[in-house]
Amino acid sequence: MEIVKVEGLTKIYGKGSNQVTALNDLHFTIEKGDFVAIVGASGSGKSTLLHIIGGVDSMTSGKVWIDNQDISTLKEEELAKYRREKVGLIYQFYNLIPVLNGRENITLPLSLGGQTIDEDFFKEITSFLKIEDRLDHLPTELSGGEQQRIAIARALLSKPAILLADEATGNLDSTASLEILEYLKRSNEQYGQTIIMVTHDNQLAKYAKRIITMKDGKIIGDERIQNHEIVI
Repeated sequence: MEIVKVEGLTKIYGKGSNQVTALNDLHFTIEKGDFVAIVGASGSGKSTLLHIIGGVDSMTSGKVWIDNQDISTLKEEELAKYRREKVGLIYQFYNLIPVLNGRENITLPLSLGGQTIDEDFFKEITSFLKIEDRLDHLPTELSGGEQQRIAIARALLSKPAILLADEATGNLDSTASLEILEYLKRSNEQYGQTIIMVTHDNQLAKYAKRIITMKDGKIIGDERIQNHEIVI
């Protein structure tokens, strides 16, 4: 069953001689439970694509359906609700609140939305991510890898339709990067979580089940990884 459907997606920045086409008439679908890596050089349009799917950037034309919802028609208030309920976002720089501890950072989005915390699931994912003994610590007291695991827990807690990772390992050393990729892979396999990951690293992309390659705002490659058990 497809969870993402993109038709004729185009994104243009600027006007006249300053006009830049970041995305050029994209068409593709992603099945529920898939793990997709989007790769390409800087300026290829991969992060723009992820941000539009995540509802944090607008499209110039085209249609995007997420979990049977046409997000191209949503107003700002509706987009905020969509981001809160349908999407889990993981960024390169963690985006943790410095004055909140690990638990507070993880539960903040649900608390702001007035939603009840599923304590059993909270314990399950913090154990899964091996951060249960780091929940009382502030971000400055955590390593980069620990901060990113807090961010993953925050994204997973709302049980989103899709998990979006934008260069999630870009600020980590190689050991922590591989650790984070293993957690993403396991969350895909253990929870059936649909994941779309943007990365410039073709080797890290092989942790995914499918690799979409972009260049100059277009998709130039789309391949299924036959052997998902990758050792780097």
